[in-house]
Amino acid sequence: MADVRGNTLTNALAPSSNDAWRALALDRLGGIFPADLTGLAARAAMAGRLIVASDADQNDALTGQTSFVNTTPTLLLNVPSGSCAIPVAVELVQTGTVGGGAVDVLIEADDIAAFASGGTAETLFYFRNGAGFTTACAVYSGATATAGFGTNLFQATIGQDVSPAEGAVNGVFWRPRVPYILVGPASLKVFTYAATTGPSWFWHVEFIDLPPAMFTN
Repeated sequence: MADVRGNTLTNALAPSSNDAWRALALDRLGGIFPADLTGLAARAAMAGRLIVASDADQNDALTGQTSFVNTTPTLLLNVPSGSCAIPVAVELVQTGTVGGGAVDVLIEADDIAAFASGGTAETLFYFRNGAGFTTACAVYSGATATAGFGTNLFQATIGQDVSPAEGAVNGVFWRPRVPYILVGPASLKVFTYAATTGPSWFWHVEFIDLPPAMFTN
């Protein structure tokens, strides 16, 4: 059996026998970098680096905004210099007070650590607790963000509805098809808004924290 070796700290490019280049992309989790986000999340969970954020108060709801304002995201994943985050999921389900009109949801990535002030640093839970790793990233609700725009990753408009009736679409469930690798400084901003009355949400955000050195060329 062939012996496959590679650099476990950074991406490795190895020439094949036909002189073409192929990526081994060996990682610090101990093997070949998974090709899909689900596989990467499972590996990260075993290493204690898959993290979920949700409301610190059990059964509490988060209120969105009444219009789009660049500096007031509903949720903000802040990635400081020296960190790297890969978003895995953003899940929002309408509950409580119904929004005042159709609900817009925008998910945006930016190349600044956008947290400026205020808001609530939400509770983080590690899918492997007790692993001894603490992320420097943070998820905020209701914070003020530094003005700026990177790119939209997801957009949706859904009806204002908290009905449990079959067929009702009362939530947004974003799971990226491929890894978006946010090497700090960076951020993921979630904007939710409806006219007059902001929507209310049950929610959680999942992300992976990996060493930026894994993505050094």
